[in-house]
Amino acid sequence: MPLNHLSCSRGLRDDIRLAIFPEDKQSQQSRNQDEIIMNQCVSIYLFAGLCLAHGATAAEYYVNPTGNDAWSGALKQPNAERTDGPFKSIERAKQAIRVLKRRHAFTEDVSVNIAPGSYVLSRPLNFDLMDSGLPGREIRWQGEKATINAGLPVICKRRDAKFWDCPLTKRPEVGAFFNTDRIKGNAPAFELFVNEQKLQLARWPDRDWAHIKKPVDDKTQFSTMETLPAIDGDVKAAQVHIFAGNDWYDQYLGIDAIDRTANTIKVSEPTSYTLKSGRRFYIQNLPSLLNAPGEWAYDREANIVTFIPPEGLVPETVTLSSLPNILVADGAKNLAFKNIRFQYSTGTAITIKNGHDLMMDQLNVNNIGGIGIEIIDGQNVELRNSEIHHTGAHGVIVTGGDSKSLKTSGHVIYNNHIHHMGTTILTYSAGVEINGVGVTVSHNLLEQGAGTAILLTGNEHLLEKNELHHFCLQASDCGAVYTGRDWSWRGNVIRNNYIHDIIGYGMQRVGVEKNQVVYQSPAVAVGVYLDDGASGFDVSGNIFENAGSMGLQVGGGRDNKIYNNYFSTNDYAILLDDRWPTYDWNVNQKNLDASPYKTTLWRQKYPELAIPMHNKTWPEGNRIERNVIVTSKPEGGSLRYFVPKNSTVIANNLIWSTTGKLAVDYKVEELNMPVGGAPWSQWVSQGIEKGSIVADPCVTISDKRMTICPDSPVKDIGFMPLPEDIGLIR
Repeated sequence: MPLNHLSCSRGLRDDIRLAIFPEDKQSQQSRNQDEIIMNQCVSIYLFAGLCLAHGATAAEYYVNPTGNDAWSGALKQPNAERTDGPFKSIERAKQAIRVLKRRHAFTEDVSVNIAPGSYVLSRPLNFDLMDSGLPGREIRWQGEKATINAGLPVICKRRDAKFWDCPLTKRPEVGAFFNTDRIKGNAPAFELFVNEQKLQLARWPDRDWAHIKKPVDDKTQFSTMETLPAIDGDVKAAQVHIFAGNDWYDQYLGIDAIDRTANTIKVSEPTSYTLKSGRRFYIQNLPSLLNAPGEWAYDREANIVTFIPPEGLVPETVTLSSLPNILVADGAKNLAFKNIRFQYSTGTAITIKNGHDLMMDQLNVNNIGGIGIEIIDGQNVELRNSEIHHTGAHGVIVTGGDSKSLKTSGHVIYNNHIHHMGTTILTYSAGVEINGVGVTVSHNLLEQGAGTAILLTGNEHLLEKNELHHFCLQASDCGAVYTGRDWSWRGNVIRNNYIHDIIGYGMQRVGVEKNQVVYQSPAVAVGVYLDDGASGFDVSGNIFENAGSMGLQVGGGRDNKIYNNYFSTNDYAILLDDRWPTYDWNVNQKNLDASPYKTTLWRQKYPELAIPMHNKTWPEGNRIERNVIVTSKPEGGSLRYFVPKNSTVIANNLIWSTTGKLAVDYKVEELNMPVGGAPWSQWVSQGIEKGSIVADPCVTISDKRMTICPDSPVKDIGFMPLPEDIGLIR
């Protein structure tokens, strides 16, 4: 081996060591000598990258599980002498780029090529400003069937025909739940995966839910309808997953005591909502409950995990989620992460904070305890062409922009498949949550969620050409798209989406004396839920097909524009209400007063806010125009309008009932006389709905496209054609 190669390898290793461990300093003389060696090394390795790496540029690095962190990383495969080749770790490649910058050799794009295989982390990958690229000089981290793994692989043995035991040589790194507000108690804060399938902590009942019979007090103790099981071990280790008082908020609490004689449970902390009869819960995390396929338990003292494989599954790999995060980028710019798989974090897999011009493309983020990806502040961060699935809470959370100046974030969530989110916290764990100003969510497929698909707060967001289906699977009074309680969140556009099969699940009735409770699905669910005064929304060009018990609900909001949508429903298509007499509008007023709505910028952007409200408890200024509504509801009552006559525009809609009956619930606010199930002619006589017609639109929906017969009357209302590229772009 040439002497200069030996010297360069040593010099480069020393420089990397100093980059990682700056406290390990050499004398000034030694550093000067190393400087000479390193200058030679940079030249040699850059030349080697040009000549030996199969045409790669000087700014190309390679990482391979079979590599060596003492090598240059400039070669895709080891050389014949095995004196040089790819790095072994991603961390080593990151430090090599830092050295490249320090040597002023960062003159073009840099690519780090991550070979197929699993890269198991001992700590999260952290990127900051020092790891940034520059405009025109991007740093790309790109994989080829590469998996970055935050889990702890374990070796297990079959004990008998039923149980498998996994003695742990170390404990998972996690020390707390990812959400300590809604998850409390002594259960493990990590999860178990067998062949990449998440198992359920040992629980009772094994399937479905148990139910509260009677509260003993408001928030800590209750009797149960079902007979509690025999329980061995310390009940204080057990945890209850409970919907305490409704079907829209679940939480996990520790258990203080179980009394089988009285058939009562006492939780260790008060529930968030008052306990009510019939509400659902289950108990988990006691070894004595381990009896069903797909369950597991953890013995803390013995440090052993025991599980029963799911039926038909032969365990090949067993992994515990361990690290709270996989990748954290804070302040990094001009980076791209492409074609990489991320698995098994207990908290948030990827956090991008204060990032600028950063791209995530073709990622697969799955089996995550908490949130898949979180984007916090920064500018122009994009998530594209990726799959985010099986997350304990949200799939993606995005926050950015400035509400005072209405400066847009530029963040984009585009062409992603996001599914099976909210596997731990079932409610308000959205596929995508957007906050702030100016986030674009377009061409995504969101499906299979226990609760909401998209949660929205803030201003100037665009939801466009997404497909949303099968949401609210474990929640009632739930919206596929949900926002509310702020008059100042304006300028948001929801257009050209396909929203269908929004289900709902909730309690229908309870009979305490007969020990009976009935839950039903479908239940109360909404396609687009503009709740509690949500105002200034533009909802247009959407297809609502079986989109819940209400395709669109405007809950007392103002200045909303609902136009050019297609509704097909067997329940309500549009429900516009004035809330209820005891609703506290002071909450909305407080939120409005906290916004800069009196500034010149805001008055120009949202002129309606500059106009004094005639009556803040009325839903003033709404427009519902040029919509096509097809109902198959037996009595035909698919519209409810509780509106003021003087500020509402409802016009040029096309209505059709397949049953031949058509009815409207309405209340003219100036008259304050609600009417239920009024014939269409009676409603029209109120003089609010104008120019609308009743006729068969002759429309079909297939493959997310709307087809209109040549002689359809939709042209008579000025209905504009809908786009044909809704949903994922393959």
